[in-house]
Amino acid sequence: PLVTAEPVSQIRLGWVCCSSCLCAIGEMVFPFAPPSFPWGQRVCRRLLAVYDLPSWGRCELALSLLQERSAPYSLEDVVQAVRESHDRDFIRRVLAKECPICLSEFPHSKMQSLTSCQCSVCCGCFQQHFTIAVRDKHIRDMVCPVCWEPDINDPEHLNSYFSTLDIQLRECLEPEVYDLFHKKLTEQALIKDPKFLWCSHCSYGFIYDGDQLKVTCFQCRNSFCAQCKKPWESQHTGLSCEQYQSWKRENDPEYQRQGLAGYLRDNGITCPNCRFQYALSKGGCMHFCCSQCRYQFCSGCNNPFHTTCAVIQCSVTGLHAHHPRDCLFYLRDWEPGRLQALLQVKTHTPPGDAETAPQSPLGGLQTDSACGAQTQPGHAGLCEKHYKEYLVSLINGHSIDPAPLFNANELVLACRRYQVDDSRREMEEDVTYYSRLLEKMIDEVPLGDKVPRKK
Repeated sequence: PLVTAEPVSQIRLGWVCCSSCLCAIGEMVFPFAPPSFPWGQRVCRRLLAVYDLPSWGRCELALSLLQERSAPYSLEDVVQAVRESHDRDFIRRVLAKECPICLSEFPHSKMQSLTSCQCSVCCGCFQQHFTIAVRDKHIRDMVCPVCWEPDINDPEHLNSYFSTLDIQLRECLEPEVYDLFHKKLTEQALIKDPKFLWCSHCSYGFIYDGDQLKVTCFQCRNSFCAQCKKPWESQHTGLSCEQYQSWKRENDPEYQRQGLAGYLRDNGITCPNCRFQYALSKGGCMHFCCSQCRYQFCSGCNNPFHTTCAVIQCSVTGLHAHHPRDCLFYLRDWEPGRLQALLQVKTHTPPGDAETAPQSPLGGLQTDSACGAQTQPGHAGLCEKHYKEYLVSLINGHSIDPAPLFNANELVLACRRYQVDDSRREMEEDVTYYSRLLEKMIDEVPLGDKVPRKK
C-alpha cells in the first residue's frame, strides 16, 4: 500500500502494488501529490516504459491530469490525449467533450461520430439511437441523431454510407439487433431488382421471375396483377391491364357507383423508387415520402425531393424538387374551367363532355367521400381540390402541354425557371416576342418524363 500523510478516506489512489510494478495502474486514481515526490517519479518512469510516452514532461503532465480532484479521466484516456498534444487546455477539451444528446461530458475516445458529418455523441447515445432505429424505424432513418445527415436518397451515397456504418454498428449493437440491421439492408438491395414486387394485399415483398400477369403472394396467398398491381379478378385473364380497366369501368356496378372517387383511389400514388403502390387519392401535399423505402418525391411528377441539389444552376436551398410545367404542382393553381378548356382544345372534346366536365346534381350538398370536404356544383361529387386532380390526370394522360394557355407573366416565369433565354430583341413587338418565347420553350424544354400518364 502506498504510504501517504492524508487519511485513507481522502485518498483517490486506492493503491499501487509496488514501485516497480503498475499492474493495477489502469484501475488506480492517484493521490494529491506532485510528480516530484519519489513515488511520483517512480510512476512517471513506469508510464514512460509501459505506455511509451514521448518524453518525461508528457509523463508528468499525464500524472498531474490524473491527480485533478474533479477529473473523471481514466489512465488510457489521459495517455492517449497526452500522446497527441502537450497543451493542457487542448487536452482538457479532448478529455471533456459534451454529448449533445445527454449533455454529459466524455473523453474523445468515448465519443462516436459518423463519416457524413462533424457531430459526435457518446457511445451510449449512439448505441441507443441506432438500436431504436433498427428495431422500430426504416433503414433510411439510420442517420446522425443530431443533424439528421446524410441525405441518403442518392443510391451511390447510400451504399458508401452503409458500408462504413456497418463496421461501427457491428461493434456496438446487440447481435440480434445487428442481424436485423443486415436483414433490412438486404431488403433495401432487393427493392432495386426490377423483378421485385410488393403484394397489393399484405405489402409483402418478393422476387417474381415469372412471365404471367397473375401473381400469388407467398405470404398471404392472395393474387394480384404483376403489371397494374390491382387485385386479380377472373375478368383480367386474357386482357391487358388497359383492356381490363376499360371493362371494369363499363361493367362493374361497384366501380361505377364509386365514380371518380374510385378512379382517384385506384390511380393513387406509385413510388418511383421501389414501385410500391398506395391506393389513395392524393389531394394533399405534393411532397410524398414512401413508407417502404423512404424515398421522397413529388406525387405529381415523380421527381425527387432533396436538400443537396444536383442541378448546377439551381440556387434553391433546403428541401425542394424540380417540377415540369405539366406537373400537378403548378396546374393545381389553375381554375377548373381553365383546365377543362385545355382538355377541350387539345382533345377536341365538346363542352360538357362527361370525360372533362362530369356533372353532379348533388354538388355542394354533400361531402367528398375521399376527404370529407364539401363538394362543388358541377364537380361530380368531388371537392374542388380532387376535381382539379382528376382533370390534371386526364391532361397528363393525353400528354397535353399547358404552355399554349400561359399568360405573358406565366410564360416569362416558366422560361426563367427552366433557363430559357427570354431576352427581347430590339424593336420586337409583344405578340412576336411572346410567340417566339412560347415556341422556344416548347422546343427546348420537354414535358415531364416521369409524370404518370394513365388515361
